Formats: sequence, C-alpha cells, structure tokens
Amino acid sequence: MTMDMSFAGKRVFVSGTDGPLGAAIAQAFVANGATVAVHGVAVDRALTVAGDLHDADACKATLDSAIAALGGLDVIVNAADFRDDKPFEQVTPEDWDKALNGSFTASLFCTQFALPALQASKGSIVNVTSAYGQMGGPAGSSAYAAATGSIINMTRMQALRFGVDGVRSNCLCAGPLEGSAAAKGADVPPIGRHGTPEDMAGTVLFMASGHAAFMTGAIIVIDGGRYSGA
Repeated sequence: MTMDMSFAGKRVFVSGTDGPLGAAIAQAFVANGATVAVHGVAVDRALTVAGDLHDADACKATLDSAIAALGGLDVIVNAADFRDDKPFEQVTPEDWDKALNGSFTASLFCTQFALPALQASKGSIVNVTSAYGQMGGPAGSSAYAAATGSIINMTRMQALRFGVDGVRSNCLCAGPLEGSAAAKGADVPPIGRHGTPEDMAGTVLFMASGHAAFMTGAIIVIDGGRYSGA
C-alpha cells in the first residue's frame, strides 16, 4: 500500500490562518496540490476570503463566496482560535462570549454553511482545537478549555449525524506549541521538545485524506506525550 497524500483536484477551506497553526495547515494543503481558500492572513497560492465568522449571516456569505470561488468543497478545516486566560471566578459574560466566539461559534457556523457542499462531495470536516478540551489546563484556562471541549463533542455529533451522508468529521487536539504563551514555562513533554505547527499539519492532511476513509468521530491528541500520564 502506498501513501499518496496528493490533494490534486480537491477544494479546501481553512479558517484561522491568522495563527501559525492554521497557516501551516493551509500551506500543507497547497503544497500537496489542493485548491485552497483561507480566512485570516493570506497564504501563498491560496484565495483569501473575509467576513465575520461569529455572525451567522456574515459567516454564510463568507462560506458561500469561498465555495463559489473554489467550485465546490471537499474539505473544511476549522482552525480559528482565541485564548485569553482568566481565573474561573473572574470570568465575565464578555470573556465567555469571546471564548465561545473565538473558536466554537466559528467552527459551528462554518461547518453548518459548508455542509451542503460537503454532502455533495462526500467530504471531510477537521476541527482543530486544544488538548485542554480533553484534559483541562492550567489555572486561568477554564473558559478556553470549556469552549474547546465543546468543539470536541460537536465533532462526535457531526460524525454521528452526517456519516450517513458520507461526510466524516474528526478533531485534532494540539498541545502547547513552541513559542506560544502556553509553552513558556511549561515542562518539556516526554518527546523532548515542544510541538510545531508543521507537526500538526501532516496529521490534519491524513485525517482529510482517503487513507482515513473509515475514520470519523476520532479525537486525536498530539502533544508529544505531555498528557499521557494525566
């Protein structure tokens, strides 16, 4: 069995390219032959679309524009993220709205409005979030962990609901990345280094590829073994 990871002829939408992880994922799809539209910072050889992904009407217009430009959709990667740590007892309604809107709300609406195109292509959803949604995190990350945990369970529900349509949904949970605020002062994981966006991008490509055709509802933690003993 050969492991051809070509995405030639495939149409991909990636949100969250204003962050290093989303940008690395988009670049990996482009490098492997996909036609890519991104929301966030421009990525070389990818179409950039704009719009507020946290507002339902604006998000729909953004997805409609991207799908029209791509001529359909085979893969959506939801990598939009927002983190602003604050102790649990100090979280305000505004903080909670930001935590939900920065990741969960954008992922929900983007996938909802991409769904008809994904059903037509029997495509793939990859939700990208934090390992904190599985394991919890340090003090101050309660709202963020709750929002990322919502993405994890949304992934499971998407797999249950849309498998009958041939649409798969999987979730990558990333550990703290090299150079990030979360990695500063944190113990080095068992593998001996912090992760990089490129470490995550290859797994996203696999999850979206035909090699993962029987994988749906999977929650994959990539953290260098950090939470293996949790």
